[in-house]
Amino acid sequence: MTETRSNVQEFFKNKSVFVTGGTGFLGKLIINKLIRSCPQIKHIYLLVRDKKGKNAHERLEDIFNLPIFKDIDESRLKKISALRGDCSQADLGLSIEDMNTLIKEVNVIFHSAATVRFDERLDIAIGINVIGAREIIKLAHKLYNLESYLHVSTAFSNCHHKCIEEKFYNLPYNYEKLIHLYKTKSSNILEKMKPFLLGPMPNTYVMTKAAAEQLIKREAKGLPVTIVLTATANEPLPGWIDNLYGPTGIVTGVMTGIIKSIPCDVNVVTDLVPADLTVNALIAASWDTNVRHRSAELSESIEKHTEDPRIYNFVSSPENPLTWGLFSTTLMYYILHRPTAKAMWYPTLIMNSSVFLHKITVLILHYLPAFLLDLVFMCTGNKLRLVDQYKKIGRFTNILEYFSTREWIFCNNNVQNLWSRLNNDDKTLFPFDIKQMHWEEYLDTYHKGIMTFLLKEGPDRLPEARKRLHGCGLHRIRDVIMGDFKKDVFSLIVTYMGVYTT
Repeated sequence: MTETRSNVQEFFKNKSVFVTGGTGFLGKLIINKLIRSCPQIKHIYLLVRDKKGKNAHERLEDIFNLPIFKDIDESRLKKISALRGDCSQADLGLSIEDMNTLIKEVNVIFHSAATVRFDERLDIAIGINVIGAREIIKLAHKLYNLESYLHVSTAFSNCHHKCIEEKFYNLPYNYEKLIHLYKTKSSNILEKMKPFLLGPMPNTYVMTKAAAEQLIKREAKGLPVTIVLTATANEPLPGWIDNLYGPTGIVTGVMTGIIKSIPCDVNVVTDLVPADLTVNALIAASWDTNVRHRSAELSESIEKHTEDPRIYNFVSSPENPLTWGLFSTTLMYYILHRPTAKAMWYPTLIMNSSVFLHKITVLILHYLPAFLLDLVFMCTGNKLRLVDQYKKIGRFTNILEYFSTREWIFCNNNVQNLWSRLNNDDKTLFPFDIKQMHWEEYLDTYHKGIMTFLLKEGPDRLPEARKRLHGCGLHRIRDVIMGDFKKDVFSLIVTYMGVYTT
């Protein structure tokens, strides 16, 4: 048997890694990939805050119970620890003991924690996305043996530019000003100032992620730091997904017949990247950061103290473009051939680049049926309030309209160069060449993932689903009469969309 000569594996051998955002979708995949593909890693520390009555250790156990961790040996899982803390707090909310452990032990940082709610309250977005980045930098400067520090951001942090290169851009505001306002103004005042502060930015998520990048440029000098900007990531089980964020919420809404119209230009090229490839690129970039930093040290170069951190645009459009039209028609094929038994109405999708036409379509296909069903429920002495639910969905689709009707020109030369520097073993273990993606196959897997992991349906439900597909309206009316309508997936989708809109 030929011995694997992986430079990436060798880099992570006997290293301790600190991960923020480990309870999020991308963070879980980072942890999973590291523990699977770098078996000689020393330890992984996760920053986890208490949430919904569960402490950090209980939330870690919940992660271990996920399908993607089920087949991992317990001896490896023991290498993962949860530290109670919070990115938006001073010193990350860590105890003195835990802080000292990180200072002495950690060699690599993956900072992926962020609030991804597009219309987040400004104070919360600044606290997590900007203050959190500063607290990580403060920690990084204290570490005894930091070898690589990777900051995860969004490819759309500079979406006020048509062409986006792998470089820093000047912003119409100063991150220090945002932090000052955060510390001196109430949340109500900040919300009133938000339209003025946003300027050309479409939402608080993009705005604060861009501010965090500027903060890193100025305050992380001398550190082995890299920024990876990723597009929307969707799934180490094929198709595994555990949330309805971004396009997944829309797709699930279409699958169940709830969403029938979205504001979107079918000719626009979108930027979607599979999450497994994203994670591989992040891990490879972490290795490359260390290689470049050591090279500068060996050459006694002063550049490591003055040059800007390297930026990688991990996007799909430069090498493997995908239009919203191909995305939607391909998925509609799979939706109709493998329907869900939870369909509320017959799945259809109308994509309008005209906001006016979209509003007319929504009025006819969303609000009119919702109003009639609300009347039926009122007659039965119940309250469904479907109209109110569709208002929430409308706010969500309106937020995404900025991205689904525009197109950007991305440069990803740094990503392509990174791929070319990997040896064959690393290309096998950590593949992220977007050129090799087959979108039809990927979208097939994506649809199966939604069916299996979100809607909890297997192939055994297909006969029932196909029968219901041709009588969705009648089945829904029957459910209304029988009082079973509220058990539908409608509330699930609206709940998840509420992450962005409530």
